[in-house]
Amino acid sequence: MSFVCLDISILVKLLTWEDGSEAAADLMERIVESGQNVVLPAFAWAEVGSVLRKKTRKKEITPEEAGEAWRMFRRLRIISYLDNEKVSGTAWEIAATENLPTLYDAAYLAVAEVVAKDSGACDFWTADERLVNSLGDRKKYVRLLEGDG
Repeated sequence: MSFVCLDISILVKLLTWEDGSEAAADLMERIVESGQNVVLPAFAWAEVGSVLRKKTRKKEITPEEAGEAWRMFRRLRIISYLDNEKVSGTAWEIAATENLPTLYDAAYLAVAEVVAKDSGACDFWTADERLVNSLGDRKKYVRLLEGDG
């Protein structure tokens, strides 16, 4: 079995229409076609929901669009959530080593690293170019989603 970790920037592009959504949809299509499973930190569902609520409050999407996006996210059966001591310990170490201001990005990176140690490989995908540029040696498993252009 093969795994991939998608961060919140990719997940939101999949669920709402914004710059990069087409590229995110193409990525998800490749993931599904190749039989990969998506692994996420255990809190990812709450982060997705929070972003959808914020987009609704800012009137970037309608409540109906947010509800449909939420239902679509919850129907994604290729997602597994990971929450254990390895993930939390690795996330703390990554945040400290890479000087990340929060554990959110570090938790996604930690999931990719923990899964890679157990399964052999797990790429981490993000649309956050600033995050990618801030990482040192971890860049070898980090993939940046290019825009739709």
